[in-house]
This record gives sequence, structure tokens and C-alpha cells, in this order.
Amino acid sequence: MSTPKSFRTRAGMLRAIFVVGLFALVLRLGFLQFVRGPMLTRLAIAQWMRDAPVDPKRGVIYDRHGRELAISADVDTIVASPARVTEPRETASKLAKVLGLDDETIYGLLTRRQSRVYVARRVTAAQAAAVRALALPGIHFRIETARFYPFATLASHVLGFVGIDGQGLGGVELTYDALLRGTEGKVRTPTDNKGNPLPNADSEYVPPVDGRSIVLTIDEVIQHIVERELDLAMVKHQAQAALAVAMNPKTGEILAMANRPSFDPNRGRLYPEELRRNAAVSDSFEPGSTFKLVTAAAGLNEGVVTETDRFYCPGYVYVSGVRLSCWRAGGHGSLNFSKVMARSCNPGFVNVGQKLGAQVLSRYISDFGFGRRTGVDLPGEAVGIMFRQLGPVELATTSFGQGPAVTALQQVAAISAIANGGRLMRPRLVSEVKARTGDVVDSFAPEEVAQPVTRETASRLSALLESAVVHGSGRNAFIEGFRVAGKTGTAQIPRPGGGYFPDRYIASFIGFAPADDPQIALLVMVRNPRGPYGYYGSQVAAPAFRAMMVDILRYLNVGPLAATPLELQPSQILVPELRGLTPTAAVAHLRDLGLNLRMEQAGAMIIDQTPKPGAEVTAGTTVIVGLGAPPLLGTTAVVPDIRGLTMRDASLRIESLGLRIIILGTGTAIEQDPLPGMQVPVGTGVRVRFRP
Repeated sequence: MSTPKSFRTRAGMLRAIFVVGLFALVLRLGFLQFVRGPMLTRLAIAQWMRDAPVDPKRGVIYDRHGRELAISADVDTIVASPARVTEPRETASKLAKVLGLDDETIYGLLTRRQSRVYVARRVTAAQAAAVRALALPGIHFRIETARFYPFATLASHVLGFVGIDGQGLGGVELTYDALLRGTEGKVRTPTDNKGNPLPNADSEYVPPVDGRSIVLTIDEVIQHIVERELDLAMVKHQAQAALAVAMNPKTGEILAMANRPSFDPNRGRLYPEELRRNAAVSDSFEPGSTFKLVTAAAGLNEGVVTETDRFYCPGYVYVSGVRLSCWRAGGHGSLNFSKVMARSCNPGFVNVGQKLGAQVLSRYISDFGFGRRTGVDLPGEAVGIMFRQLGPVELATTSFGQGPAVTALQQVAAISAIANGGRLMRPRLVSEVKARTGDVVDSFAPEEVAQPVTRETASRLSALLESAVVHGSGRNAFIEGFRVAGKTGTAQIPRPGGGYFPDRYIASFIGFAPADDPQIALLVMVRNPRGPYGYYGSQVAAPAFRAMMVDILRYLNVGPLAATPLELQPSQILVPELRGLTPTAAVAHLRDLGLNLRMEQAGAMIIDQTPKPGAEVTAGTTVIVGLGAPPLLGTTAVVPDIRGLTMRDASLRIESLGLRIIILGTGTAIEQDPLPGMQVPVGTGVRVRFRP
């Protein structure tokens, strides 16, 4: 029998245990309520609340004048709640007929153990109406935004495109994705354990925040002009690819940038990656003769060459035992530096490069922005490839543009520096960022990054480039009434394993206008032209440059000169005698004169031509020639007119007819015997007197 004392002891212990337990319970409840409460609340809400995302409107992309290049609009997306689909097989069959999808694919979606699945995203208005008319249980709609590009392929490589989830996947859509995308909203709805909305329950709506808009420096009209002429050049020259970049040289604003082939960003995912690459910034290429402007700028700025310094070009130059050829077999003979630039003479530029030396030339190459990114607001910009060390041969080839690899944008920025008094500007594509209200929240001013040459040097080089258009290989870019400065380029395409393809070229022309007050710098490149007009930059790219520049200057309200100075007027060109020449020799001869060649028929020798020899024509005229077989020995030949030709061209023409040349003197042919037009036996010697 327990005593009162033991009873009190046990009761006290029980009270103590109860108090401790109660205190622990209170602590636990406090911990759950105040420490873990917010997390548990979120977990509970997640179990019985369903969030439906609400897409924000992606910001608009405008051209410099406010024209819409990329916009967003609301579209329907078909969504299924599998737990509420009563007849999955029948529902899949009906949806498949409307949407043009596979029955089994849709059936697999409708039988998933998920609260919600996408059946078809961003369907057309007609498809959405047809599905609504079916009134299928468990099938409902979500409003999403879709990206549209009103001008289809226009500026597609600049704009890029948007993926299925609204993310930027190229161009400025990718670079400025964080600004353009905005912030997603949501609709929060109470549901039961099967995911069905609770009756009479209120949904919570969190509105999305629309993305900001950007204003490009691109001008939609100039972009149209550039793309139109690229399309024509692709067809005319049966080219593999082409590109063009137009820039305001004073500000660095890119006014147009185009690549061919192109793609439609409205269906961007359907195109292979190589078609979506912006070759103007992502690809490097050997520039060829357009790179000579860097060597010329360095030579003039350092004082190692002047416009009147004389050079002699025999058609080649030996450097450390390596023979480097001029593009013109037989050479240009004696000429000053102004003519070296106008006729794009390789040995002349090798001489200037050697006078500069490797260290100085490398410094100018770097100062002009080659070998590093320009910083343009586009993804995937290439650096280019420069020689780490310039030995004697590398120095020589670099001086005329063979060996280094550059981007098109680097080239345009460099010539823009010449047009802009020696000041190198950073290329840019975006001028402003706008809020949803239309207010400007950020803007980007022109940025000068370097001054590689003085204003005086830039002016002197501009004059040389203008002379190259008026009197040299750039005649096909001449525009009556306007001062145009520019440079042709023809580069062989390197083989992947080393060396060059013998029949693949990149034809280019780079320049600016008006030369005395530059408003636009422009580069045109045509890759692997195969047409009947040849492959030189003067024949392929210069005419396209001219066509673009004529319309761009007209659009910019740049009027022609009231009176063109006599020294800036190209003289009429006498069509030379081409009959008896090979096509290769004819192309070389006409290129010097600023004329084009178009070959018809087939054969190894030119047997007919239009216009006829002696006709006066303007620069850029196309001489159409017929080809045939060379004469057979034992027959007669008509003596050609070789007066005015160099020794090389005169020899080629006479010997191609089976005649012999007897050379008297040096220089240019001034007399011949027998006279032109006489019919003589094959093997007859023709005495030709030359004068320096």
C-alpha cells in the first residue's frame, strides 16, 4: 500500500514530465510555425495550387527610323490535363486531324502522369478555332507570345531568331535577350488532388513585365538596297556566297549588313546552322588586295614612301629565295606609287613592306583593329588570324594581303578610319534602349578607339584610293558626278590542309563616298564566282558596289557635284585588239583598262569580239568575245594591231597566231611591220619597235 508521500512523489514526477512534454510540444509548434512555416506553406500551396505561366511581350526591334523589324503577338497553345481527358484514343484522333500530327504521338501525351502537357504550341488561328469547336474534355488553351519578322529574310543575320520558349538564338535577339525577354507572369489556381480547378475558387493573377525594345542603327531601306544587289550578284556570277557591310565612317553605325545565302527567322529552326551564321563577323578570310590600304597607310604615315616614288615590276619578286608573283604576268614595268596603288601591284607593296619592317607594319595592323574583336554587339565575332612573327616571306606576303585572315567588319572599320580622318570608330548596331512606355532608358554614343594615322595621311591615302577608282582597277565602281574612293581585292581560297585552291577565289571591293565628305563606307564580297564575267574583284564586286552606292547616295539625298574636276573624270577607253589572245591574257589586259570580259562559245583562243578594236567606251563596259580553235600551221594569219601594247602582250598576241615577233627597243609598241590587217603565211616574223 503506497503512502501519501510516495503518491505525491509520483504525482510530481508526472507533472514534471507533462510540463516538459508540453514545453517541448510548444517549442516544436513554434519551430514549425515560425522557422519552417514559410517553407511548409509553400509546399502546401504547391500541392493544391497550380501556376500557369503568362508570357511577357518580347520587346520590339526597330530600325533607325522606327520601322518594326521584329515584333511579338499573342497566339494560342493547346494544353491537355491528362487526368481530365475521358477518351484519350478518340481525343488524340480528333486532335491529330486538325493539327496534322501523328495520332500515337498525341495519345502518348494524353496518357502521361502529369498534371499538364503541351499538345501543340503556337498554333494558327484556324487550328485554334477548330480545336475549340470540338470542345474536348481535358483540352484547354494557354496564351503565349510568338515572334514575327515582318520583312522575312531582311537583315536576318543581324536580327537572329527566337526559340520555342521565347529565348534569343542568334543576332541581337541573343545579345540583348535579357532586355528583350521581360519577366514571366502567372495565374495561380486552387485545384484538387487530381489537378482539377476547385469550384468557386478565385485565381490569383501576377501580371508579366514586358521586355524593353531596342533601336538598331540599321536602315531598312539601305538594307533592302544591299540585299537586292547581293541577290543579283549571286545569280549573275553563279557564286557560292556573298556579303556586304555598310557603315557610317564618322560614327561607326552599321547601316546594313547582309549575307547570302540567307534564311527566314520566322522559321529559323528549320535552317542548318551554316546558313544562320553571320559570316560578316563570324568568318575570317584572306583579304587580298583590299589589305594593301594598311600597308599604304603605314608607308605614307612613316614617310618611307611618297606618291611619286618609282618602282619597277617585272611580274615577280624574290624574297629569301621564294618567288612571289604579281597578279599580272609580265609585270607592270616602271610606275610610281600612285600607279602601284591604282594597279594593285604586288611587288610594289612588297617593297613598301620591306622598308617599313616587320615590327612597324605589325603595329599598324594592330592599330587598325586587326587581330582583335571590334566589340560589335553581335555574338560569335571572330578575332581573325595574324602571323605571330613576320619573317621576310611573311612580311612580304602580308604587305599585299596574303597570309593574314580578317573579318569583313574589321575591313570596313579600317577603311572607315581612312575616310574619317584617321580616327577608328567602334562598330555598333544598337543606338537606343526603350522602356514599355516608349521612353529612352539608355543610348549609345559613337566611340573612338584609336587613331592609327594622321589626318594628313588619311587624306593622301583617300586621294590614292580615289585615283584607283578613276584611273585604275576600280573603274567599275566609278559613279558619274560623285567622288568615290576604293580598292579592289581578289584572294585565293586556302585549302584546309595548306596551299590554295587553283580555281576558287573571293572577289571584293571596299570603298567610301563621297570621297571629300564620306557618308558611307561599303564592302562587297563574292565568294567563288563561277559565271562568264571572271573572278576578279574589279569584274565581280566593283559593279555590285557601284549599284549599291548609287541608290544609297540617292536615298541619303547626297547630290552630285555641280562640276567634276577634269582630273576626276575617267578618259574614254580604246577597246584593244583581243583576237588571237587566250582568255587569260585578255582578262589581264582588260582589267588594267577597267573593262570587263564576257566569253561565249568554247575554245582556246579569241576569234571575235564586240565592240571592235579601237572603239571608244566608258569604264565598266563589257567586251563580249567568241572563242575558237587556234590556227593550224601551214595556213595564213592576219597581222594584229599591237601598237600601244607592252612587250608581253604584243608577244602573246603575235605568237598565238603562229607568227614570230622581232623586238626592237623596250617599253610600249609604237611601230610594226607588216602593218595590221595584212594576211601573211604562218611563221612570218613581225618587226615591232618599242619605246619606253
